[in-house]
Amino acid sequence: MVAATELILTLVMGGISIFLIRTILVVRNRRFRFASEGEDDYSGDAKDPAALSNPDSDALEEMDSLLERAGFSVLEDE
Repeated sequence: MVAATELILTLVMGGISIFLIRTILVVRNRRFRFASEGEDDYSGDAKDPAALSNPDSDALEEMDSLLERAGFSVLEDE
């Protein structure tokens, strides 16, 4: 009885392993194909770098709330 259970579990684990390896290879091939088609043009540059140096009031308020949630206190100018 133990040998049959051990054999069944070994087959199940082998099947799961084959499925996971196949899934990894399919995803890898899809990523390679996507990159070779030229659609992988991500450069990491900002679309409008000048806009980053002039934040609007909504962005500043959001930054203040994020800092407060992180435990930093924002000192107000008098």
